[in-house]
Amino acid sequence: MDKERRLNKIHKKIKHLNHTMIVWAEDNKFRGEYDDYIIPSRDGVEWKDDFKFVSKLDRLLSDGVYLKPNELKMCNELYKFYSQMYMKNILRK
Repeated sequence: MDKERRLNKIHKKIKHLNHTMIVWAEDNKFRGEYDDYIIPSRDGVEWKDDFKFVSKLDRLLSDGVYLKPNELKMCNELYKFYSQMYMKNILRK
């Protein structure tokens, strides 16, 4: 597979992860003490920090920069977490 095709394939996956994270946040947000919404964290890491990381990778790929193996590994971990069942459903059981 040529480099450009591989880059496009990875970029599509990053965009899918980005979308998955947005849907997860929307489905798992809850009202806080002052009527603001709170998005649960992932093992102590804030959702917004994970989202910034994925958005940064999306921008790098748009600029034609290849991702490092550790960045790809992190994306896989994020996908495993954010593609899970909704936390609300898990917490209710």
